[in-house]
Amino acid sequence: MDNRNVNNEIDEAAVDPVDRLLETNKRTASGKGVALLALLLAVAAVGGSGWQYWQARSEQLGQVKQQESLARLETSQQQLARSIASFETQLDAFKSPLDVAELSRLRGRLKTVENQLGELDSQAGESQASTRALQGSVRSLEQRLTNTESGLVNVAASSQNSSVELDIAEIDFLLRTASERLQLFSDPVAAELALMAADVQIDALDDPLYLSVRQQIASARQALASLPGLDRVQLSSQLTEMQANIPGLPFRGEAVIEPEPVLADDAGWWESLKHTLSSLVTVRRRVPDDQAPLSLEDKDYLRQGLWLQLESARLALMRNDVSGYAASLDRVSHTVERFFENSSSAVQALTLQVAGLQQVKIAPVMPDISAPWTQLRQLRDSRRLLQSTLPVERADPVE
Repeated sequence: MDNRNVNNEIDEAAVDPVDRLLETNKRTASGKGVALLALLLAVAAVGGSGWQYWQARSEQLGQVKQQESLARLETSQQQLARSIASFETQLDAFKSPLDVAELSRLRGRLKTVENQLGELDSQAGESQASTRALQGSVRSLEQRLTNTESGLVNVAASSQNSSVELDIAEIDFLLRTASERLQLFSDPVAAELALMAADVQIDALDDPLYLSVRQQIASARQALASLPGLDRVQLSSQLTEMQANIPGLPFRGEAVIEPEPVLADDAGWWESLKHTLSSLVTVRRRVPDDQAPLSLEDKDYLRQGLWLQLESARLALMRNDVSGYAASLDRVSHTVERFFENSSSAVQALTLQVAGLQQVKIAPVMPDISAPWTQLRQLRDSRRLLQSTLPVERADPVE
């Protein structure tokens, strides 16, 4: 219907009023002006007709598009209606009549399940309380087990190290003895023996912890080796020998009785005669009064005094009394020089022995060898402290 109207309008527009006017006035109009006017009118009529045709065509195309959209919309509505009908059919198929008995039975079962759930909740609460109590008991038992393990570790450590402790105590005694023998008695020989025995004991332990102690012992032994040698036993024996020779020493102004010469077997008659006459004749020299011979009591007193002076030197030697030792030997030298015959070989020998003893240093400066003992005590105390504070490793409980 719409297409037909559009075609009629186009046909009517084809008969333009300008053409009709030109056709009417064609006979009356003439000249170029009329022709130009007619041409312009014709162009205007053609332009108007084209504009009306374009508008009608555009409206026709818009109506076609609208019709196509409406057709598509109707198709979609029909598909949706079919889908809804299918869903309603399926829903009707799933519907069933409601059974009141079945509903009450399901409610009873639901109530039973709720009661069972309540009982399970109460049982779960009791189980949690029991679990907490058991956990507290387990923690208490773990603490007691930890204390027991710590005590067992200490007992095991003490039992395992009992022999080592005895060896360390013996080494401690040897090192202390070495220090005391050197400082109190100035006996480097005994100190050397004690240090050597301690070094052997530490070597037998085979423990690198005490390597520093062995180094200190080596340094102490080296210091002892650098000391001048002093044999106190030999010096004491020499003093004893000097005391034994005192009765044979001649006093000043006293004739020295030379021993009679022994006559050889092959001697001639002249030698035999001189030997016989010398035994019969005694030659005595006269001395001044101030150089008169001493009485027997004075001689005995001087010999005893000389013996006591040598004994005093011996005691000072044993006590490391340097001043007492030097004073005793000085008194011995003075007594021998004043009262005894210096020209006698026995007196000269005694004088030389006294001079030799005066040159001996009976108390050289002793080194300090207490470093090994101090180092050993520090290491032993540190090990004991470490063992007493060592924590016991406890395994985590299995959940």
